[in-house]
Order: sequence, then C-alpha cells, then structure tokens
Amino acid sequence: TFNVTVQDTTAPVLTLPADIILEATGPAGEVVNFTVTATDIADPAPVVACVPPSGSTFLLGTTPVNCTATDFSGNVAAGSFTVTVQDTTAPILTIPGNMTLEATSPAGAVAAFAATATDIVDPAPVVACVPPSGSTFPLGITTVNCTATDFSGNVANGSFTVTVQDTTDPVLTLPADITVEATSGAGAVVNFTATALDIADPAPVVVCTPASGSTFPLGVNTVFCIATDASGNTDTGTFTITVQDTTAPVITLLGVTPTVVKVNSTYTDAGATAFDIVDGDITAWIVTVNPVDTMV
Repeated sequence: TFNVTVQDTTAPVLTLPADIILEATGPAGEVVNFTVTATDIADPAPVVACVPPSGSTFLLGTTPVNCTATDFSGNVAAGSFTVTVQDTTAPILTIPGNMTLEATSPAGAVAAFAATATDIVDPAPVVACVPPSGSTFPLGITTVNCTATDFSGNVANGSFTVTVQDTTDPVLTLPADITVEATSGAGAVVNFTATALDIADPAPVVVCTPASGSTFPLGVNTVFCIATDASGNTDTGTFTITVQDTTAPVITLLGVTPTVVKVNSTYTDAGATAFDIVDGDITAWIVTVNPVDTMV
C-alpha cells in the first residue's frame, strides 16, 4: 500500500485595478470604490481583503492600498495599487467691477474694495491684489491685478480698473471792487491779486483780463478772471476797477495883480497857468474874488 496526498500550495491569483487618480470635490477627500478579485485552482472563493477597503474616504494625496487573497489552504497572494486624490481646480475669484472715483487730493483718491475667492477643497484660498485695497490711486486709469491661490497651488487671476477723475472746479478768489485815483491822463496803473484753490491741482492757472499791472482808464473797468486746473475744470468771476479824478488842478498866477479888487468882482490875469494831473496844462486866467476877500 501507499498513500496519495493531494495538497494545495498554489496561491490564488489576485486581480487589482490600475492606479486610481481622482479629482477632489471637497476638503474632506473622496470616497473611492474599487473592485479587487481573486481566483484559485482549488478554492472557488478565496477571501480578498484590502486596507483601506473600498468605499473608504481617501484624503488629498497618494494613498497605497494593500490587498491580499487567501484560499482555504492558507495560501496568500498579495498586491497593491495607489489611490491619488488631487486638486487641480483653480479657485473662483470674485472681484469688483471697474471703479470711478473723484479725486480728493493732488495725490488722487483712496480706493477701498473687496476681492474674495471660494474653492472646492481649500476653505480659505489666499487673495492678493496689486495695488491693494486702501491704496491711494493717482489721477487716471490704474489696473488692479488680483490672484486667488489655494493650498494646492492652483491660481485664479482677474483684474479691474480704478479710474480717478477730477471734475471739481477750482475755487476762484477775487479782490473786492477797487477804486483808485487817476495818476495821469491815461488813468492809473493798478495791481491786484487773484488766486484759486483746487482739490486735485496744487497750482491752478489764474488769468485776468486786463491783467494786474495794466493801466486802467478813467471810469469803471470790468476785470474778467478765469481759473483753470490741470484737468480743464474752470471757475470764472469779475470785479471792477474804478479810476476817478477828484484832484483839483493847481493854478499859478504870473500876471499883474491889481492893487484893489472889489468884493464879488473878477479880474483877468493874462499870465495865469494851471496844471491838472489828468488834463495836463489848462488855461486859467479868470480869477474870482470871494465876497470876504480883498486883494491888495
């Protein structure tokens, strides 16, 4: 006699999926389902076990899955594959629309704005803008470039413009109406100061017609002034310069004066002359004696 022993020392054949790559849909990771099977010569249903098992939540990154197949004879087949949960989706960046501001100083205007971002995986993506909110923006159009970056390094970009304009007129300051005495037949030279202030332009241009230092003729003269800032905004105003002649002429008696003149009488001095600041040389040869005067 002899014994025939039939044994099973052959390990099962383990069938694993290929490495799995998934896109993350939330910050907690992804639930991954997979199928691992095994066949065996002797055991119609070898036991398959994987760690982590199918249906587990896999975190961001690459996780190895180790599997074994064991038949009823204790033969074991082992294998592994990887599950990679990745985040390649950029955040969603929300930026304001184009902004238009009025200048508040020669430097421009301070612009405050909010730029935000949401992300499927990262609950707080980092948002940065250049120039940042709260900066002083100069006159003109400035482009603000913003980025949102999640912890996986995905980046979303966006931009908007901040326009700082100056539509505010300067404030013109004029002197009060001026009255001067004539200094010649042409009138009088008059100097005056007209100034202007502006929110954005530190030195608006002031032009007056006639200009300060001009010779103004006798009578009432209207001076028109205009202040213009660098943005072309203007303010206008007028004032008057009155040139008057209230100075009496100066008489010089050069003729022969009679010894006695009756009260309320007149006499002629053929050599008398007169000069006036405005009229120049004038004829003055009729002299009136007042009732209480006596010329000797």
